[in-house]
Amino acid sequence: MNKLFEKLNQLSVPTILFIASSLTIVSILPFWIYIANQKTNIRSKAVELAAPTPTLAINPTDGLIPTQPPTITRVYPWVGKTGDSIVIEGKNFGVYPKNRRLAIGDILVPDASVSLWTDTQIEAIIPSNPKQGGTLTLRIDTHPMAESIPLTFYDQTATVRLHKTGTSITANNLTEPYTAVLYTKNGQRTTTGTPTQGASTQLFTLTSGEDIQSIILTNQKQTVIPYSINPTEFGF
Repeated sequence: MNKLFEKLNQLSVPTILFIASSLTIVSILPFWIYIANQKTNIRSKAVELAAPTPTLAINPTDGLIPTQPPTITRVYPWVGKTGDSIVIEGKNFGVYPKNRRLAIGDILVPDASVSLWTDTQIEAIIPSNPKQGGTLTLRIDTHPMAESIPLTFYDQTATVRLHKTGTSITANNLTEPYTAVLYTKNGQRTTTGTPTQGASTQLFTLTSGEDIQSIILTNQKQTVIPYSINPTEFGF
C-alpha cells in the first residue's frame, strides 16, 4: 500500500486528473447504457401504439355466393361490337362472388374486362368474336345458369343500319328476305318481308308501353344479319 502511495505521489497533477476522469466515466457508463436502452424501448412501444391497425383488403374474387339463383332482367345496349361496354341488370348477382362465370356470345369474359359487379348490376366489355345472335350467360357456383335474350354483335363491315324515328323502326341497306324479331318487356313479336332495293325497310311500329330489349334480324337461312345503330336514336 505504501508503495502505491509513493507511486501516486510521483504522478503529475494532470495525470492524476486524467485517471480520475477515466475512472468516473467507466463507473457511470453502464448506467448511461441502461438509460439509453430504456428510452429506446419506450419509443418503440410508443410507435407500436401509434401505428394504425392494418386493414386487410377484400379480395374481389372472394365475395359471398348469393343464396338465390341469379336472374337477368335486362342487357343494354342490346347491339354492340367488341370492346364496347355492356350493362347487365337483374338480381342475386352477389358482389364479385366466388365460382362465377360470365360469357357474352359464348365467349368467356375475363375478370379484367369486368368493371363493376354488384348484386343487381354488372358492367363488362364485349369480348372478341362473340357469336352472332348469341346470348349473355351467367353462372354462379352451383346455381342454375341465367341467360339473356339474344343480342346482336357487329363489326365495322356491317352495312345494315337500324333507325328509330318516333315509334317507327326501319332498316337501311337490307338486300335479302328477312325475319325480324322484336323483344320487349311484354314479350316478342315477329315480322317477315322482302326489302325494296334502295329503299328504307319498315320493320316495326312500337305500341304504347313497348320497351325495346333486343331486335334480331335473320335471313332465309336463319343466319343472323348484323347491323349497327345510332345509340342516341334508341336512348342509349
